[in-house]
Amino acid sequence: MANMKDIAERAGVSVTTVSKVLNHQGNISTETSQLIRSIAKELDYIPNLYARNLKSGTSRVLGIITEDLSVFNAGPVIDGIGARCEEAGYHYILENLRINTLKIDPETHADEYNSIVSESMDFMKSMQVDGIIFLGCHSHHVMSLPEIRGTRFVCAYCSADDDSIPSVMYDDHKAGYDVATFLIGKGHRRIGTICGPLHSIHSVNRLDGFQEALFDHELPYNPHLTVFGDWERDCGYTLAQKLIDQKVTAIFCQNDIMAMGVLDYCIKNGITVGKDLSLIGFDNRDISSVCRPALSTVSLPLHEIGYKAADILMEEIADPDFSEENILLPCKIVERDSTAQIL
Repeated sequence: MANMKDIAERAGVSVTTVSKVLNHQGNISTETSQLIRSIAKELDYIPNLYARNLKSGTSRVLGIITEDLSVFNAGPVIDGIGARCEEAGYHYILENLRINTLKIDPETHADEYNSIVSESMDFMKSMQVDGIIFLGCHSHHVMSLPEIRGTRFVCAYCSADDDSIPSVMYDDHKAGYDVATFLIGKGHRRIGTICGPLHSIHSVNRLDGFQEALFDHELPYNPHLTVFGDWERDCGYTLAQKLIDQKVTAIFCQNDIMAMGVLDYCIKNGITVGKDLSLIGFDNRDISSVCRPALSTVSLPLHEIGYKAADILMEEIADPDFSEENILLPCKIVERDSTAQIL
């Protein structure tokens, strides 16, 4: 493998000159710089990043620890991180904990969960990354493990028990508020809600926002029109009947998968969604745009979460005194054929 000495001998310059050109330092003439880069390419020169890191004290590499790469939010968030890294000349290393696939719950299996997170943190430190982004499967508190201390650390799609660790999430509460306002604006007054599990922070925040919008529009909240599910399609099917029997004109499903269950029920029972009943989901999954009728839903700022998390981490790397509060990014309602104005 070629090294700087080989390039220097071929170009007839010193190793110091080669180093300055390849590391974008110093004031070397354009002609000499072009010659050195041409020879480096010809010799397939690959820089020794570890040696460079030891000298500079920085790697320009971020570590990403994702709780599970198979969860729908992971890809777009990582793409956002990658976009910011590309702009700033950073690279990243990815660790996949696979906790969703392995059915490891951070609370129920705390010891096992903490063990695999600790192991992953140790690996990232051994790779001399400049900082770590921790990407959650859902919005929960990540335990403040001892390994986090002294490490530049940002949470994405989750938050930390330690208030000094910044996090980037989306605003569930505001999204719930916006959905209710959207449906009320279309003339709906009797709106059913299919929430996720009662213990889910997503369910609670989305329902709180929904209730607040009803209050602001002087509409009474009817608890009988709120039911709790498990995020799955079958429960959407089952719970649809309970709400439709109570003469709701619209249903807000707190995820698109349960909304598909509602759509299944309506098709089977001759109810035309988008005409007889308005339906809106949450998450803007791929299925929401290809079902018939196409599903109105809430789009999450997943790419933006990753981009912002990387941006914050780079600010921490550049300035040890930099601090950032927890950030909630806005969601966006995507209106499609499943919601209609009441005439």
